[in-house]
Amino acid sequence: MTTEDERKSRMARDVELLWGLDTTPARRGPKPRLSREAVVRAAIGVADAEGIEAVSMQRVARELGYTTMSLYRHVDSKEDMLVLMLDTATDGVPPAPREDGDWRAGLEEWCNGALEMHRAHPWSVFVAFSAPPSGPNGLRWMEAGLRELVASGLDVGESLQMLTILSAVVRDTVRLEIEMTRAAQSTGSTLVESENDYSQSLRRVVTAERFPTIDRMLREGVLGEAPAPGRTGGPAEELDFGIRRILDGIESYVRAERGTGG
Repeated sequence: MTTEDERKSRMARDVELLWGLDTTPARRGPKPRLSREAVVRAAIGVADAEGIEAVSMQRVARELGYTTMSLYRHVDSKEDMLVLMLDTATDGVPPAPREDGDWRAGLEEWCNGALEMHRAHPWSVFVAFSAPPSGPNGLRWMEAGLRELVASGLDVGESLQMLTILSAVVRDTVRLEIEMTRAAQSTGSTLVESENDYSQSLRRVVTAERFPTIDRMLREGVLGEAPAPGRTGGPAEELDFGIRRILDGIESYVRAERGTGG
C-alpha cells in the first residue's frame, strides 16, 4: 500500500526537507554530536575536493568518523543529501535591488554571482535537478533574479521562463568549460593548447567550398587565441556576450509588446 510520503512529489518533498519541515521535534536530553548541517558540510567538502562522484553515504560517514547508519538518522538518502548540498552551496548573497533601477545591470550581476558560485563548487553543475529552487538560499537567488526581470516589464510568468533560461545558460556553460578543461588536462595540455590542436586538425579537412563559415573562423584565428592575463580562455569567460544578447532580446520584446523602453 502506498504511503502518503511515497505519494508526495519530489518538489513537495524538497520543500519539507530544505525548510526542516520533515524533522520530528527534538527529544529531551543531551544534544546529538552529529547534525544534518555537519553531514551536509562534510559532503560538500568531499565534493569540492574530489568531485560529486566521490560522494556517498559511506564516504561522508568515514569523513566524519561515524558509521553509515549514524548518517541515516539525519539524512534519509543520498538523493536528499544532494538536494541539501545544492542549497547549502548557494549560500552567497544575491545582488540587492539597484538604487538606479537598472534591471539589465542587476541581471548581469545576478548571472556573474551564479557563475562564481558554480566555480566555487564545480560539482554543482553535475548534479541532476529534481525540482526548482526550494530552499532558503535557492529561493533568495530566485527572488533576486525574478525581481530584476519583472522590473524589465515582463510579467511574472515570462520572468520565470527567462530566469530558467539564464540559469541554464550559466550552469551549462560552466559545465562545458569544466569538461573541456578536464579533457585537455587528461592529455597534459591546457585548454588553449587543446583548441590550437583542434584548429590545426580542422585545417586538414575544412575547405572554403564545403564549409565556408568554418573556414573563415579558422582563418580569423577564433580558436586558440591567447587569453588575457589571468584568464584560461574557457567558454564561461566569454559568457557576458551571450547574457547581454539575451537581455537585448528581453528589452526588444518588452518594447514591442508593452510599448515601453524597458
